[in-house]
Parts: sequence; C-alpha cells; structure tokens
Amino acid sequence: MAERYNFRIVQMHLTDKCNLRCSYCYEDRARRSTEVMSLATAQEIAARHLTEEGSHKTVELDFIGGEPLLAWDRIVGVVEFVHQRKWPVEHSFSFSTNGTLFNDEIKEWLDRHSCVAFSFSIDGTRAAHDKNRCGSYDRVIRHVPWALDRCKRLKIEPRVKMTIGPDTIPMMAEGIAELHAMGFDRVDANVPYENIWGDNLESSLAVFAEQLDALVEYYLQHPGLEPSRLIHLPIEKMMGTKESKEFPRWCGSGDPMICYDVEGRALPCHRFVTVSTGQAYDGSLSFEPKSWEEMRQGEPSPCVECPFVAACPSCMSLNWLENGDVDRRTHWHCGFILLQIKASAKFKILRLSRDIAAAPPTEDGRTAVSAYQADLDRALYVHDLLTGANL
Repeated sequence: MAERYNFRIVQMHLTDKCNLRCSYCYEDRARRSTEVMSLATAQEIAARHLTEEGSHKTVELDFIGGEPLLAWDRIVGVVEFVHQRKWPVEHSFSFSTNGTLFNDEIKEWLDRHSCVAFSFSIDGTRAAHDKNRCGSYDRVIRHVPWALDRCKRLKIEPRVKMTIGPDTIPMMAEGIAELHAMGFDRVDANVPYENIWGDNLESSLAVFAEQLDALVEYYLQHPGLEPSRLIHLPIEKMMGTKESKEFPRWCGSGDPMICYDVEGRALPCHRFVTVSTGQAYDGSLSFEPKSWEEMRQGEPSPCVECPFVAACPSCMSLNWLENGDVDRRTHWHCGFILLQIKASAKFKILRLSRDIAAAPPTEDGRTAVSAYQADLDRALYVHDLLTGANL
C-alpha cells in the first residue's frame, strides 16, 4: 500500500514483446515470452486501484513493456473501461514507447483522449539513436511533429527519454540540444545502471565529463529550458542527510510504485519483472525505510560514508538482484554520478553568480546576494569537495 505518498503509480507490463533490440536494454531477449496481459486482468487491476482505500489521492495507470503499442488493444480496452463510470480516485494514463508503431488509427484515438500521455524514447542525434536503437530514427522522428502538436492542443507536457550508451557518450550534449530544438522543453537522460562499460570505463568517464561541461554551457545560454537532470541533480539533499533517521532512497519502487506482469502478479516496479531479472521475485511489495544504523550492520555499505548518497540515483531492483538488498547499492555507475553532481554544482554556481550580478539592489542598497547565498555556498562546497577528489 502507498502510505508515504498521496499518489500511486500502477504499472501494467502488458507484454514482453518488442519490435526493436536496443543495445542497452535491461530486458533479456532470450527470456521474452509471447504472452500479453489479458484485457480482463488489466481491467481488474485498474478497478482495484481506482477503488483502493488509502492515503493516495491520484492514480496513474502506466502501460509498459516490451513495447506497449504491440498490445494497443489492451490500452484502449482499459481506458474505455475506466471511462464507463466515475471512480472515487482521480486518475490518468500514460505509456512509454519506442515510437515506431504509431499509425493513423492510434493517432486518431489519442487525439480524442487527452487523459493519455506518452513518452518517446529517442537517443538524441540520428547517429546515436541508430547505433543504440536498431536504425529506427526515421521511423520515430516522422511522428514527432504530430505528437508535439497534440501536446500543444491538449495542453500536455511533451515527454522524451534519452539513454546514453558506451558508444554514444561523445554525442550526448549534441543529442540533448537536438531534442530541445525539436520542441521538447524537457529531456530526461541517463546512463544505464548496469555494468555495461567493460574495459572502456575510464575513457568513457573522461568523455562524459567533457560532455557535461558542454551541457552546462548550453543551458547557461538557454535559460528558458529546463536543465537535464544530468547537470541538475538535487545537491541540496546532501545537507542535513545525517540528521534524518532514514537512509536515503531515490526511486519509488514499491512505494508509491507497483507493477503487474503479464500474468497479473504484483511486483514493486517494472525492473522486478522476470524478463529483466531472470528470477521470480516473491518478496515484499513495499520496502520499509532502513535506518543509518541498519545500513552499518553486517557488511557495511560504502554508501553510508559517501557524502553524496542522498543526491545519488539508484535502482532498487538491481541492488536486490546483485546484493540481495534494495538499499545496498551497486557501484558500477558511481563515477558517472559523481561527475553529474560536480557538473550540477558548477551549473548552479555559474547560474547563481549570473543571477546575483544581474539582480537590482534592494531598498537598503544591498544586492540579492543574501537570497542566493545559502545555495551558492552549498554548490561551492560540493564543487570544491569533488575537485579535491580529482573528479
């Protein structure tokens, strides 16, 4: 049950099937089944959560896969089922797609249903996308103008997801700029959590650092855009971390998220689906917060001593799979996250310095330095700390 949040994200893993074979995909193609969640199961899940008693006020029904458009009739069937009556819980619908399977029928239906939002997976430039995602760039991009126009007409935020693989890091900054130029105000981008770097880790980190610097300059020159999380991690979470009794977490796996596989089995999130883990998960659907003391027991996690742990993204499913505990984090991506934290601090320092310089004097003759000083001091501290660590 979602007790710590006032919203619930209900994922329906409609199908393992996908028409692409992306290079970094966390789902094992050898384990993919041809099953599709039955419409009756999907409708029952929707009805259960739209009448579920609890503290959450809203429910987002999120259709995933595989490629969810391969189960398009299930999406339509659930949405139209929900629209047949009033529910005590506010709700919305979403799905993530590789964007290659849109047709006139799907577009026409979506144009009539503003309650359904969706996110494209586009990996930036043509070269980067085609390298990662099976040469599918042209099949995706031809649908972007329609999608952006739909979002404008229906007042929906356009969504795009970009994944950065080992071969496409040198194209990262250019790719994000290109997606913004297409009309996406916000670009969600990340490197995978899996250990996919092999012998190229050090060289990848060096190129990643250069690309982050390029992103800092890009967003300073385009202040109207929402910065990518790559250079906009919440470094403010670092301060006061140890005063909290709870060891920090990043994602919402288990709470407020819940996922149902094709057979309707409940899981903490989509990354616990068997096609991803290779193991049948039969543990808790919601994870009680751990204390700092609990994390120091047994074999202590190095994250306990890391000053950046509260600002560090982590995949709870991968932690469980590799370490047997959702809170004992994997460390393959630590170098990438530390570089992102340093870039986030640099971006904040430069942006705050610019804002301070441009701010008019206050009535007592002082500038707005005091209003920004705490944030600026925090960013300077973080940047100096990581610079001293030669990052």
